Amino acid sequence: MERTLKLLTKNMKIYFVSSISGKQKYLANYERIVEVLRKQGHQVTESTLQPSFDYVYSLKEDQKVTHYNNVLRWIKSSDVVVTEASTSSLGVGYEISLSLEKGKSVIALYFEGHAPHFLEGLESEKLTLVKYSIDNLDEILKEAIDFVSDQTDSRFNFFISPRHVSYLDMISKKRRIPKSVYLRELIEADKVQNMEYDK
Repeated sequence: MERTLKLLTKNMKIYFVSSISGKQKYLANYERIVEVLRKQGHQVTESTLQPSFDYVYSLKEDQKVTHYNNVLRWIKSSDVVVTEASTSSLGVGYEISLSLEKGKSVIALYFEGHAPHFLEGLESEKLTLVKYSIDNLDEILKEAIDFVSDQTDSRFNFFISPRHVSYLDMISKKRRIPKSVYLRELIEADKVQNMEYDK
């Protein structure tokens, strides 16, 4: 993940969601992600490491309602949602959509060669897609958490011409980063070069 922004990580409340059916192939990855996040000092809530596929689909109606309400509460109380998205899942997709609707930043991790193609078409500055391997997971998660923590900074509006918008759209699609990230990278690069800036 190419990022020029280097930020200080703060401890976050993280809701981790992953595909129950994907556990057959990626359970070790799920466990490692949660382990790394906790080792980095984050408070992690998750509900997919223990339950089996059969258990989830045998829940009674009142249990399903309780689980749904729990998911809503976990999303609302989180600072960021982290998902392992290598396996296609309607349930995980819905939770990602719900998180974005509620203004939560979402980090969607995917194992090399298993990009979530549907999410790649979703344009949201709150969604960050990150390719990872087990070997670089610690570094990748730190960078991703640093990046999304920056999204709570102050906002302002400014106007640009349609040709500038077209250029930003092209950069965003080609580099698979939000337009705001590209603009912040330009500012950071300029700060390094600007002798008038008081560091």
